[in-house]
Amino acid sequence: MKIKVCGMLNERNISDLIQQDIDYIGFIFYPKSERCITNSISKEILSAIPSNVKKVGVFVNQTLEIICEKHETFQFDLIQLHGDESVIFCESLKQKVPAQFIKAIQVTPDFDFNSIAPYLRTVDFFLFDTASKNYGGTGISFDWQLLKNYTFDLPFMLSGGINEKDSEKLKAFNHPQFQAIDLNSKFEIAPGIKDIAKIERFITKLKSNEN
Repeated sequence: MKIKVCGMLNERNISDLIQQDIDYIGFIFYPKSERCITNSISKEILSAIPSNVKKVGVFVNQTLEIICEKHETFQFDLIQLHGDESVIFCESLKQKVPAQFIKAIQVTPDFDFNSIAPYLRTVDFFLFDTASKNYGGTGISFDWQLLKNYTFDLPFMLSGGINEKDSEKLKAFNHPQFQAIDLNSKFEIAPGIKDIAKIERFITKLKSNEN
């Protein structure tokens, strides 16, 4: 199980985070988010992120031009599309940006997983999140058992209100395409500032073999 920590804003906080056993680090470019990057992060801190920690740029209904511009600056390994981006948009972006792609999907109790089949040829991962009119950031989890209805081969990441107490529940969650978890608001001291000690405790519990 891989670990993605999203919504980073502060360079000192990023420096501390990359010392932890994580796999992805996410930067949000959605103006309505409290974790939106409004000032550029220095190239020094970007270059300090080790190659085994993949950089993810998160966008919501943004233009091709802006995503391409941010990718050129940050050199993202992955682009996460967290809005209502169409399959055609994803295909156009894939032709312009040399990165892997994550398509966020908002899961409702009656969600039809067949509806996302057209994205299978254009993205590398799905990210299943709690449905929200604000495109994520609810801090609320959804019923993971709904994912038993997901039968495609494309791997997915799990998001939505994951907290420190969920380690055992996550270890017990079984799905052949379950690839990673996405941590954000439940591990914060303030919006965009992560509690590194809490993340470290959580990772230790998650990767422990004890029941």
